[in-house]
Amino acid sequence: MKLKGEKLRNIRRKRGLSQTALSVGICTQATISLMEKQDRIPKMNILTAICGRLDIDVSEIVEDDNNSMTLLFDQIENAVVHENYADAKKMLTKIKVKNLENEFDKQRYYYLVGMYQVDDAIFNFELILTQFSTMSANIYWALTTVGMAIAYEKLNNQARALKFVQRAVSLIDEKQMTGGQRQWQVIYRNIAELYISLKQWKDAIKMAQRGIKICRENESFFLLDNYYYLIAQAQMVGGQRQAAKDSMVIAKNVALAADDQDLVKKIG
Repeated sequence: MKLKGEKLRNIRRKRGLSQTALSVGICTQATISLMEKQDRIPKMNILTAICGRLDIDVSEIVEDDNNSMTLLFDQIENAVVHENYADAKKMLTKIKVKNLENEFDKQRYYYLVGMYQVDDAIFNFELILTQFSTMSANIYWALTTVGMAIAYEKLNNQARALKFVQRAVSLIDEKQMTGGQRQWQVIYRNIAELYISLKQWKDAIKMAQRGIKICRENESFFLLDNYYYLIAQAQMVGGQRQAAKDSMVIAKNVALAADDQDLVKKIG
């Protein structure tokens, strides 16, 4: 991997942060200086924490020497988000896990493998939860916990599914998880979907509203239509029919603006 120190410096300055302000609670000011001036890559937990504070993906300041590995991971994640599991599986075959050099990439790999599988999903998620360090507290720890909940829900074990989704929410609320904007948007979408399946409609609305807040703060359309669609579904579960109709209208309008044809067809 190669760090783009100059780009890191430019992003930091745009955020109005000094090297000292960026480093507080994460590392030393000298570490930031070495990153910017000498392209020095720190430990993964430090790197992910810095990117989390700057609200950027690691891929924005790090490039892989190994055939743009970060870009490939981002493409796979995008396919998973849009449930294009066949494409995700095909792209994952290009990655050799034995060649992955750090825990962060290994976590991403097993998480993405688990997301398109059913029979082996729990195995891959448990591999992350039991074998990788929690010290970095990156977003994949919470995403994997949600993945466990999804796997158990697919196996019709709702009690276990609810246990894991509640554990994921606790992780998010109690720990300073580091992750990019899109990863946070994905996790709130996934949690809201799970809560609807588990008949926890009020909690589903709360999670979708968290996602909407991120969209508003970042002027992002990513998954915004999904959030309103999920709110509508949750309101239907809760017997709030008129509110559900209103939310569905918003969802369709946003989907049209975002050119999300799949959701437009789903809404009808």
